[in-house]
Amino acid sequence: MGIIQTIKDTFLGIVAGHWGLDEDDDSNFFSKQKIIVFLFAMLLSLSLWVIVNMGRDYNITMIIPIEITNMPEDIALSSEIPENATVSVSGEGWSLFNLYMNPPLISLSVENQQVNMFEQVRQQVGSISDVTVMQADPMFLEIETEQRITRKVPVRSKVTLSTRDQYGVLGTPGFSPDSVTISGPASRVNAVENWSTLESDVENVDTDLELTIELEEPEAGITIEPEQVVLEARVAEFTEAQVRIPVRSRNLPSGVAITFSPSSLLVRYNVPIQQYNDVQNIRPFIAYVDYERIEADTTGLIRPQVEQVTDEYDVRLRNFQPTRVSYFEILPD
Repeated sequence: MGIIQTIKDTFLGIVAGHWGLDEDDDSNFFSKQKIIVFLFAMLLSLSLWVIVNMGRDYNITMIIPIEITNMPEDIALSSEIPENATVSVSGEGWSLFNLYMNPPLISLSVENQQVNMFEQVRQQVGSISDVTVMQADPMFLEIETEQRITRKVPVRSKVTLSTRDQYGVLGTPGFSPDSVTISGPASRVNAVENWSTLESDVENVDTDLELTIELEEPEAGITIEPEQVVLEARVAEFTEAQVRIPVRSRNLPSGVAITFSPSSLLVRYNVPIQQYNDVQNIRPFIAYVDYERIEADTTGLIRPQVEQVTDEYDVRLRNFQPTRVSYFEILPD
């Protein structure tokens, strides 16, 4: 390749110089004649060099593709088969050149559980005269098969979705379709519980979203359908709201009464702007303290638990005040 590149560079330099000559100058005319003679001599020398050297014997290593044939639709490979074999061959230069330019395809049948790759390559290359197979890697192949099955599994998200300030996602983002069909060897397909998307970050979202997401590529022997899904998310602008709710007790034993001080909490939460007016007339949260926690407490102050009680509105708890309340047990008369 170095000789060829040198000749190419020399030729280009000569041509560039040729076009820079003035044809009206007699000395330039003779110079052009010399250049033509020189180029002819170079090309003749190169041709003779190629003819002489390509007639010699060489050793080369080449890559030959492998193909599995006669594969029934209900059968799948359970062992990984390499896509190519690395083969060392020797022979006359012209024969090796033809082999290199038109490599054979090694066809393997699933009916053969163990394959002698050296013999397979030798048979494929044997049709070319003056070429000898020296080595094949891998030397042997084990072809293992089992029943092919198809099943659906849910899509697992590896997408991190974040919105602009004061915006939020309504409900839970979903995928369309929400599952994929996988096909392959039964033992491997049955071990798959879900199929993940590629990891990606979607940032500063402030409108409803429909985004195509690529799925992870399957391993050899497994196919998936489809290869991508659409991430769908409803996005809305949120505003802050607040409501005052009483603190209640839970799981009180019979005859026991508890009072709290203060007796109510001021709860601040976020709500979509379009739902703001509707939630003003309801209490979307409750506050309570379980009696078991009161029994275990030794400080006299306890943190209430605040729980959302409506699914009709997409409310998001921010905080509540006070964060702790005192409590008193009312003894019966």
